[in-house]
Amino acid sequence: MLNLGSTYLIVKDMEKSISFYESLLEMKVSSQNFNRWAQFNFGGNCIALWNPKYDKERVKSGEDLGEVYNHEYLSYRKNEKIKYGNNVVLNFWIDDLNAEYERLKDLNISELSKIMYINVASPYYFFMLEDPDGNKIEITGNYSI
Repeated sequence: MLNLGSTYLIVKDMEKSISFYESLLEMKVSSQNFNRWAQFNFGGNCIALWNPKYDKERVKSGEDLGEVYNHEYLSYRKNEKIKYGNNVVLNFWIDDLNAEYERLKDLNISELSKIMYINVASPYYFFMLEDPDGNKIEITGNYSI
């Protein structure tokens, strides 16, 4: 049986992404490894940000990386095309959807969709926004009209 280690997003600009997620989540980044990796811990789960350019730039630098990466990893990264955005949807739940919508609207960190309603398996209200790399975020919760 597989166990979930983390959910991570590929980001272009680590500083901008950390700032976005600190504002969205109302928490500071839990840990950071250079400009390569940052994570936000939620008990036993985490959301992590990964900047693949960090490794790609080191590989291209010409420095001796034998102690850092194995040959297979270096070969893999050398010609890899990095894809950003729309790779995952993060879903968050909050008690007061109206208040969260207004909080994020006031922060102006991303364009927000209108509050939408779905009743397929069970009824719920939600809105969508995107992080700086275009990854979709769905926020749902108790909503009052």
